[in-house]
Amino acid sequence: MSFQLFAKTNSTVEVFQGYPSFEEISSSKSGNDGTEGKVIQSLLSPCGRFMAKSYESKVVLLIGETWEITLVELPLKNVYDLKFSPSGNFLSTWERPLVDDTEHLNCKIWNLNESPLSTEPKYSYKASTQSSWTLQFSKLDDYAIKSFGKELRIIKLSGEDTFKFDKPFATLTPDQPFTTYQISPAEHPTICTFTKEKSGKPAQLTIWPITTGKITKQIVTKQFFKADSCHLKWSDLGNAILCLTTTDFDHSNKSYYGENNLYLLSFQGVNGALGGESVRVSLGKEGPIHDFNWSPTSRQFGVIYGFMPATITFFDLKGNAIHSLNEQRKNTLEFSPNGKYILVGGFGNLQGSVDILDRHDKFRCISKFSATNTSVCKWSPGGEFILTATTSPRLRVDNGLKIWHYSGTLVFVKEYKELLKVDWRTNCPFRIIKDGYVTNGNKLKDEELKQDPKIRKHQLEIHPVVTQFNLKNPNKSSTNLGAKKTTGAYKPPHARKATVVPGTTKTRAPQSTPTPPLQQSAASQTSPEEKKIRSLLKKLRAIESLKVKQTEGVKLENTQVTKIQSEPKILKELELLGWKGELDS
Repeated sequence: MSFQLFAKTNSTVEVFQGYPSFEEISSSKSGNDGTEGKVIQSLLSPCGRFMAKSYESKVVLLIGETWEITLVELPLKNVYDLKFSPSGNFLSTWERPLVDDTEHLNCKIWNLNESPLSTEPKYSYKASTQSSWTLQFSKLDDYAIKSFGKELRIIKLSGEDTFKFDKPFATLTPDQPFTTYQISPAEHPTICTFTKEKSGKPAQLTIWPITTGKITKQIVTKQFFKADSCHLKWSDLGNAILCLTTTDFDHSNKSYYGENNLYLLSFQGVNGALGGESVRVSLGKEGPIHDFNWSPTSRQFGVIYGFMPATITFFDLKGNAIHSLNEQRKNTLEFSPNGKYILVGGFGNLQGSVDILDRHDKFRCISKFSATNTSVCKWSPGGEFILTATTSPRLRVDNGLKIWHYSGTLVFVKEYKELLKVDWRTNCPFRIIKDGYVTNGNKLKDEELKQDPKIRKHQLEIHPVVTQFNLKNPNKSSTNLGAKKTTGAYKPPHARKATVVPGTTKTRAPQSTPTPPLQQSAASQTSPEEKKIRSLLKKLRAIESLKVKQTEGVKLENTQVTKIQSEPKILKELELLGWKGELDS
């Protein structure tokens, strides 16, 4: 069984089996049939253990293979927002504030690892708005952060006294009041704060370590102008962060949304023990930044930027451009969870065209398809399938979900009158005990975890509903558009291989469409990454020659023996760079 699918409408919460059956395995109805009432909010935990659903008079927490077990019912009214901590150990709830009770603590936190689980919250506090109301937790749920005016307080979540913010483990009070902060997803977390430009003082971006007491050390910092707000995005390893800054107004009057800049801060070693760097990412084209995302390896990131058609460029950890694609009408970039594939799509007010690139094959486009009116796009946790959906209130027509194989083949589709939310259910790395409680540490072996089936395009099982959908909607038939044939780097006429025309003895150069000068220069340009691969391959060829001499009995010098011993290290570097071929001739 592959990963499950979760879909919420205004009256039901449905759970489907994944590829190939897509069988509906659970559906909790609400409304006028005498059941629990309308589901206000629903959410899956990042670890895949829990589903939380809020009703007008309670919050229900479910577990089990098909969410068949009710773990607890929390007596809460009008909960309009839910949030799980990264490891799924804590659930936070936000209730609509009471007009007649200004002292109402409308935010509550529940420890989900208690047995039995208490209906009393572990911590309560007040947040009048639904924006940024939740506490920030570290990746392992061992730290929590809360803002108290100009001060950040960090607590350690261990033992019974878990939420004692009056006795914090650490405090952070920057010289200038910060407007945004975010904890890193590292096992040894750090904190990034952003202070906006004000009264002639530049904006500032700083990474701080979490140390006992008052934090004063700065791992790395960057000051700059033209920044009224920002969006922070950590790499998966938590060793680098991207900051997209925006001004309230574009003084050049070229953009309604203000001016954008992208900054990169990175460091090496635990808490920056080996130093840090900060750079402004050089994009080289005017216009907005549409999207940016980290590779799961945390060694590269991609950016879509500029006025349409936009430019798509990939950068290394130092902010150097390693590869650029031709200008396209795209605004969405998503790496697959294993980092092998990259989805580049044009959604929103664009036509919905999608390209799938192979990162391990020099960003070659391997498939294309069209997913019009897409408002949600997510890779499956195993990196084999893609979920696209049209949801309300973004669009109130043509609501539904589609599942695509990365080869561009549509394998499942389901239409809804009103679809509000969709998501994948990740695999839970814990065993579920029969009495309904979940162990905390009895991890499954890797082979026991469910993974997406690794299948080729010709082996795909297409669900019958896809054929029905295409027949009913001939104008919306979303078949694989196919990938453009790659021609490789530009070659001058004298370097091209001659082809023999059948029935003649003459030869001619292959016919091809002339390449515009701009594309020729882009194709012939070698990226720093490719140069590095060529250099390493040259070293491997030299090692092969030395090994031949060694087998022939030739006595080698110490430096030559050392060079042979470096072969595993070179092969490892090539693997990290994505090289999977044989030695060049």
